Amino acid sequence: EMIKLYKTQHEYDTTEFDNGSTALDAGVGVDLTSGKLAASTTPKYVTLQPCKANETRCLVHEIRKDELYSTTLSASGASLNVGDAVTIATGGKQATATTTSGIFKIEEFKDATKASGSVVVGRFI
Repeated sequence: EMIKLYKTQHEYDTTEFDNGSTALDAGVGVDLTSGKLAASTTPKYVTLQPCKANETRCLVHEIRKDELYSTTLSASGASLNVGDAVTIATGGKQATATTTSGIFKIEEFKDATKASGSVVVGRFI
């Protein structure tokens, strides 16, 4: 379970921030809380490496609207269609099947069953 950069037309850039009090895996959607990284359901960055609690200089990639990302569904997406925008699950690692206030627009389903855990490709809007 993680959010991964799938396709970009930009040079792959990184930036560094200090981590907050909760350890983070690689591939977590994060934002800054009081100037430190924290998992987010409305991420601005994706972690590129695991980060220990309170670690300094954690590498992240800033999310761009024209980049494609892949992740897994946290629930069945049987009712979803390409073009639907869904939310990001608590913990910042997966897309949900919830379209209300969706921020991750689905471009492709990698598995026709759209089962929980199956891979989707999309972009943050």
